[in-house]
Amino acid sequence: MGSVFESRMEGTLMVRQELLNLLPKTEALIFDIDGVLVDASESYRLAVCEAVKFFVQHELGWVVDAPPLTPDEVDMFKKAGGFNNDWDLTQAAALFLLFKSLKHGVKRISALKRLRPSLEEFLAEVSAEGGGLSNAEKAVIDKLELRQRRDLARLWKRRLLVQLAQEFYAGRKWCPRLFGFEPQHVDIEFGFLERERTLIELSLLPKDMKLGILTGRAKRETMLALERVGLLPIIPEEFWVTDDDPIRKPDPKALTVLMEKLGANSAIYIGDTIDDLQMVNDYKANMKFNDPKVWACMTLTGPNGEKNRGFFLEQGADIIATDINALLGYLNHARKRLVDKGSK
Repeated sequence: MGSVFESRMEGTLMVRQELLNLLPKTEALIFDIDGVLVDASESYRLAVCEAVKFFVQHELGWVVDAPPLTPDEVDMFKKAGGFNNDWDLTQAAALFLLFKSLKHGVKRISALKRLRPSLEEFLAEVSAEGGGLSNAEKAVIDKLELRQRRDLARLWKRRLLVQLAQEFYAGRKWCPRLFGFEPQHVDIEFGFLERERTLIELSLLPKDMKLGILTGRAKRETMLALERVGLLPIIPEEFWVTDDDPIRKPDPKALTVLMEKLGANSAIYIGDTIDDLQMVNDYKANMKFNDPKVWACMTLTGPNGEKNRGFFLEQGADIIATDINALLGYLNHARKRLVDKGSK
């Protein structure tokens, strides 16, 4: 990582030395939503944790004398890779607990958490295979006897787990609009989404750059998030790629699709998780000579915050920013300098 820029108002930005002359000329900005435009640390993570707790307590009848899943453990799933989708993560967390319960014959959370494998061990194995729900399922199935597999298939109610997480996230107020159903299990008026906080300062958006959205949120969730932060009139739906699209994050082809829609030759993708960075790295690895260039800016406003700085450096981030506004502030200053220089 080359240069570091600081602004009392806008935070800190670390940029690879070789990009310093290229960034001011970048044509487009592509935003992730969670951890970039919106602080979702008090929404999705808590919805996932509460959904897993509700499931093991009310559906399975276990003794819940300790949290089945904590926000820090949700972050561990994210860091393992392949769990960009929080509904997949909900299923995987319940799967892990069910696996341990069937393996050891234990239905008390405090006892279950002391038994092996630990979540760290489990996720290390899943990550080594590429991460994600399908690899979590493989890691579990291979270690169970036939009878235990049958029990797992009966007990692991994936649709219910997703619905529970959605109900905790949206509450009665937003469930019909976001997910098309009235809550059936969770009796709360305002879901955890009401705790989301806007991160972006709209006045810092460069006036002459193309803007796009590439997110793991579904289209309805994307629309509501952009509406709440004030970006809905600024970024048309034609420049979104969401979880409802045929090619979606973290597939690097999603970047190709969006760059074509934007008609841009260069862009910065702003994300906050290892899946975001890996997507850009994979895009670069498959990029042909004349393909549009995409650089990865990783913000430290995601789940692990400042703790991710070294991790993102090791994984090859092009830019690391304390938050989205640090990048926007730098781009405004750099682009102004470029214009002033050209006018002399």
